[in-house]
Amino acid sequence: MVITVRSAKNVVFIAIMGALGNVLSGLSIWLAPFIPTISLGPYSISVALDLSHLTTFIAALYGGPTVGGLTGLIGGLVAANEFGFSKGNMVTGFAMPGGKALTGITAGFIMHALSLQGRNRRWLLLIASTLLSYIPEAIFTAFLFLSIFPFVFGTPAFILYPIVIAIIIKGTIEMFAEGMVLVVLCRNQSFTSSIGRFFTAS
Repeated sequence: MVITVRSAKNVVFIAIMGALGNVLSGLSIWLAPFIPTISLGPYSISVALDLSHLTTFIAALYGGPTVGGLTGLIGGLVAANEFGFSKGNMVTGFAMPGGKALTGITAGFIMHALSLQGRNRRWLLLIASTLLSYIPEAIFTAFLFLSIFPFVFGTPAFILYPIVIAIIIKGTIEMFAEGMVLVVLCRNQSFTSSIGRFFTAS
């Protein structure tokens, strides 16, 4: 069953997960700046670790596509500023939360289609679901850099190809790492019980 935002508890859950996603994003970006700054004229690009999707996947697993998508959208605000607005890059600033929402929506559909929120979840399927969920965001990222950036900023696409490849490889590694953490969390009965309370009838 796909759970939509039907109660105040769901809204509170999205707010908590979104805020936590931004905290994780800010900390990971600060601790692991892989490529701090690449100047491309009127704007700059940076590549850093971003673990905000851990909360996106938790929300998608227990709440479904809508909850996962909204959590990804809210949880992408810090990354939008760090990778976009603060670098003079309005395209990434405005688009990044939408890309993260895509991952949350996709994860919600995949995880619920596989019934991974149930007791019989398989750890390999959990990790595979996080990797598969990133595909729409990866395509969206490539489209932004290779189609929108040349149009808006006039940057030749061939300059952006290595950056896109680095971002997608980094993102794939992040999805795998977050999937591993998700497996550990889901094996903790206290954690699953606490999360489950947000989606049970009062």
